[in-house]
Amino acid sequence: MAQKTQSLRSLISEGLRHGGDLVGQELELMRRETDGNIQAILGLVARFGTALVLVVAALVMLFVAVVKGLAALIGSEILAALIVGGPFAAVALVLTVMGLRRMARSNLLPRRFERQVEKDAALVSDRVSG
Repeated sequence: MAQKTQSLRSLISEGLRHGGDLVGQELELMRRETDGNIQAILGLVARFGTALVLVVAALVMLFVAVVKGLAALIGSEILAALIVGGPFAAVALVLTVMGLRRMARSNLLPRRFERQVEKDAALVSDRVSG
């Protein structure tokens, strides 16, 4: 009887220790995944920022040339500026909306962590029931 009590006690303590280790490892996985997502976003912001500055400088020079050429044809620089700038403003708006959707909070959730917790919970429930 003392042997069974001791082995049951050691099994429970070992199970609790392994459970604690598992929780610790899963929290570490979540931390690493979240850190990776944050670093990826910061890298994307830096790249997009640099590209945006270069593209804006090039487009400004291009737009000025197109507006001047169109103004020479139609005789009104204001109307030429509206004709050239309108479509680009619409495209910029669409791209901004698409970028904001991509950076939504739901896209940044730690999915691997959630899957791993579900797998571990299923494994534990199979071991307990089996």
